[in-house]
Amino acid sequence: MLQLKTENQFDTLRIKIPSSTFSKIDFSKFQRRIKVNVETGEINDNDLGADSMWLEETGRGLNTFTYVPHLEIFDTQISAKILGEDYYQGIKGETINKVFQSLEERGIVEGIDATQFIEKSQVLRADNTFNIQLEGDPTDYYEAIELIASKSKLGKIDTFVEGTSCTGIVLGKNTKKLQKITIYNKIEEAKAIFRSPAYSAYNLPQMVEKEYGMKYPTFNSYFSNKMRVELRVSDFDKLRRFYTEKRKGEVVLEDLLLSKKNAILYQYQQMVSEKDSKTAMDFLNMSLEEKEWYKLKTFSSAANWALLKEFVFHFNGDEQKVLDKIRKLYYKDETTGELKKISPSVREDVIRFCTDYKSIKKKQQKGELFSKNITEKYKSFEKQIKEL
Repeated sequence: MLQLKTENQFDTLRIKIPSSTFSKIDFSKFQRRIKVNVETGEINDNDLGADSMWLEETGRGLNTFTYVPHLEIFDTQISAKILGEDYYQGIKGETINKVFQSLEERGIVEGIDATQFIEKSQVLRADNTFNIQLEGDPTDYYEAIELIASKSKLGKIDTFVEGTSCTGIVLGKNTKKLQKITIYNKIEEAKAIFRSPAYSAYNLPQMVEKEYGMKYPTFNSYFSNKMRVELRVSDFDKLRRFYTEKRKGEVVLEDLLLSKKNAILYQYQQMVSEKDSKTAMDFLNMSLEEKEWYKLKTFSSAANWALLKEFVFHFNGDEQKVLDKIRKLYYKDETTGELKKISPSVREDVIRFCTDYKSIKKKQQKGELFSKNITEKYKSFEKQIKEL
């Protein structure tokens, strides 16, 4: 796995913290679950929530803070929003002390053993996050990724769409096998949150400060020309592989903070076929005349186009659906019923024709707003995740 040139940073962490990490915990701020007899209204004294207690008012950035007495741990989910004006930096080695400071200032605990917090807290989930500098409209980059990032065996590409514009990308999905990457813009996220009923009495700058802890001019200035790339990892095997050299055992917070592995790039390359993406870019860079000539220049390409175009149109340029259909129709062993591998030339033409179909459709939808430098946008994005 390639090494980071920067420092790993995280938007959200779910960790189990040993209770001995904290001193003078104010349990008056915690709630217990109780059972009440529906008919009499009496409390069942045998069930006073001995198995767990949770913080009544967690506040910004502290999503959950639950004490589990019989395990002597706090099951906690912390967001980088706890950093306030430093939210954009994420939780990392340089900002972890501010997490401790916030817990103490809220009066939850009076003291924190920082060494134990870092060395003994087990990681259950990590949202590894970087903000990538852009030149121009983020939408152009989303559309470049959507068009060009062809699927590998592990990949699955979904898009967020508003009107005719792509507003975000999700690569993969959360399963034991695959941990997803989400690519989006914080300004668009803030606008979506602002539309929620919870902020009906606020203007946008007030909402941003309350939600993220940053002044609106600073928030807008920093995030407006950046694309956020976020890898969610919730599988223990993946946590070990992505951030440590361990083969077994727990992953602790220290492992993440000190790791120099570029987990986002590694997972991106598992989901996206570099070879297929190059095939798509090369075809997109052809002129209209060159594309039409390609479809007719050899018997093979002419035959492929004649066969494939019906499926390309029918499935709206979804290359995976086209490949699946072609494989079932023409690559099935009549004796065993097994599906054989599609020939490389047919696979590459599916990628070319589907990419071209989606590109034409985007141009029809957006007109002059459609980026004319789509392949350059993609190359710029790919280069930046390699240089994190």
